Amino acid sequence: MADYPFTTIKPNVGVVQIPDVRLDKIAEVLKLPKKLPATVELVDIAGLVKNAHKGEGLGNQFLGEIRNVAAILHIVRGFANDKIAHVEGKIDPQNDLEIVKTELELADIDKTDSERSEGAAKADYLLSKKPVFYVCNVDEKDLKDFSPQKYNLPADTLPVCAKLEAELLNLSESDQKEYLESLGVKQSALIRVILEAYKILNLVTFYTLLPEQVQAWPIAKGTLAPQAAGKIHADMEKGFIAAEVITFEKLIAAGSWQTAKEKGWIETKGRDWQMKDGDVVYFKFS
Repeated sequence: MADYPFTTIKPNVGVVQIPDVRLDKIAEVLKLPKKLPATVELVDIAGLVKNAHKGEGLGNQFLGEIRNVAAILHIVRGFANDKIAHVEGKIDPQNDLEIVKTELELADIDKTDSERSEGAAKADYLLSKKPVFYVCNVDEKDLKDFSPQKYNLPADTLPVCAKLEAELLNLSESDQKEYLESLGVKQSALIRVILEAYKILNLVTFYTLLPEQVQAWPIAKGTLAPQAAGKIHADMEKGFIAAEVITFEKLIAAGSWQTAKEKGWIETKGRDWQMKDGDVVYFKFS
């Protein structure tokens, strides 16, 4: 994170693994040496300023990047530090959030007017209609007793301390846990953010097995079996025949895929099967 506005121009992209106790349990019980968690791609885009929709502060470039994401995470500043400049010259998270929301709405109006004049207005391009959640970057001392009301922010705003998160990178996993617990925080900000992103994107997880591996796959709630197979490989969707499915709980109770099959716990599902969170699946395709 840069200390001055617009020193970060190009978006930074990171692929983050989703913490998953079910994945760990499957690997443990079935004695699988390799486990591949589901992932979420996070795109760090520089902040917007007033009149960004008109191009201020490289706004057109940043708005273009935002159009490519599935959900928006607004990070506003709630800490004071004279050495780190604020483009508005004051610390006011509510004002920062209002500026961003206004710029997204104005950008939508400009784009809709432009497309309408060309006879091709498309509401699904609207920035202001994307799923959104909020994070407030605060001082370490404010983490434990954080109150969104104090900053006039939405009630579901998550508190983070970017400075603390940077320090955690230099600690072992056990030391990280101990440090966070001393602050009254159960999980790192990164984990809390990606779990919230998973929730607002309405994602669920299914699992596939190989002789030495279990893998978690994120899909939108309501996805049908052929499309879920397509997440693995396009050819599997095209040649979909059926899906052999068992719930996570029953697979763990059985202890192995073969035992579950002998007990009759594995069901064969067709094209209309709507994937459920926690399904463990073997896809049949031609």
